[in-house]
Amino acid sequence: MTEETTTGGATTPATTGGTSPAGGGTAPASRALDLPTLQRALEALATGDRAAAEAVLAAADLDENARRELTAPLQGVGTDAEAAQELGEALRSQGLGHDLVNEAYRAAFYLSGRSEELSANPLYAYFLAHRSGGALDKWVHYFPAYHRHLERFRDRPVRVLEIGVYRGGGLAMWQHYLGPDATVVGLDVDPAAKEAAGPGFTVELGDQADPEVLRRLHGRYGPFDVVIDDGGHTMVQQRTTVETLFPLLAEDGVLLVEDCHTSYWPEYEGGRGRAGTFVEWVKDRLDDLHANHTDGADATTVWATHLDAVHVHDSLVVLDKKERFRPFSEMAGTSAYLRVDRPAEGHLLDLIAARDAARAEVEALEAELAELAGAGIPVAAADPTAEELRRTRSALRQVQSQLAETGTALSTLQSEVASTNGRLLESWEQIHLMRKSVSWRLTAPLRAVRGMMK
Repeated sequence: MTEETTTGGATTPATTGGTSPAGGGTAPASRALDLPTLQRALEALATGDRAAAEAVLAAADLDENARRELTAPLQGVGTDAEAAQELGEALRSQGLGHDLVNEAYRAAFYLSGRSEELSANPLYAYFLAHRSGGALDKWVHYFPAYHRHLERFRDRPVRVLEIGVYRGGGLAMWQHYLGPDATVVGLDVDPAAKEAAGPGFTVELGDQADPEVLRRLHGRYGPFDVVIDDGGHTMVQQRTTVETLFPLLAEDGVLLVEDCHTSYWPEYEGGRGRAGTFVEWVKDRLDDLHANHTDGADATTVWATHLDAVHVHDSLVVLDKKERFRPFSEMAGTSAYLRVDRPAEGHLLDLIAARDAARAEVEALEAELAELAGAGIPVAAADPTAEELRRTRSALRQVQSQLAETGTALSTLQSEVASTNGRLLESWEQIHLMRKSVSWRLTAPLRAVRGMMK
């Protein structure tokens, strides 16, 4: 039996078997293993009394095949934690309900000592320390992923949006984890969530499936550095949230989408490989990441230019935003450096020096020309020594011809040298009659170039 309950940011399912990505449906009437019975068996297992745990399961109203499969893990030689995990897998194979599988896996986790290891995680430590605080419903395997992707935002003035506030426990956890400089905002459809969050947090009411609601939040509180979607988990809600908010996310920001296992649940219009699910949408983003390597693909979309990475965990997808430079290949670690044409490179440096000297001369001549004009001294418009100009231009052509032989790497420099020499000649023509000594100074860079080319 399935009913709809409003929790967090939107509608989430509540089944008599609970919600879990572990698989399995609600128990058929002929298989009456209930949660209290399983819990008694697990309690016996936790105290090391496997015989008592086996007796509890053997007395349950199960068919012979199910009874044999469920008691087999208790007869093995593995650890109690391994027995609990195998029991959870047997429950899955028998289709005996999400909540039963979840309870067996919980027992395996705590019996294995993994909880002690994970307690070093500040988010999980907060979770354990606030079991009696504001309601906080999280998959425990999310905590390592949270810390991995969000640690860099701690103690920074970041802006955070959590979609799906429920009873405010998540807002308090994020504020504690990220620090007092973080601004944490919530979005929920339930007015009770706003009241439960208390006066210390900002909670807006609205539907995450409405792009206008999301854009309004961005305009009022954004751009957000972190967006955590723990809302309704339907396909439309998840896709709309990411497609609307990721382009608006701050540079170097991150967007997390939780409970993506709903992409595999029919009650959420999910199913493995089913078109339109959020997981299938994520797979398309992998193609966008490689758009620059795909003929005919659009490499200008935000997913091709600003989706820096896609991290897919169990039920959790993390999208990193960062403007990427276009990919190109480079090579190092070869012997190519031994084949460098050092004379050509030295020649290039000499040409650059000559160009810079010519530019300086142009600037000096232009300043002198301006000074003469300011003094009211007439400047001749032409230079009678045309032959000298022709020789100078001929020298320029020789320099340009020799520059071309150095290869395409010098093409830009050729243009700059030609432009600079043209300016030199124009200045020389204007003031040659007034200051004959300038002629020798003007052509000095050109003579230097000619000398180097011999």
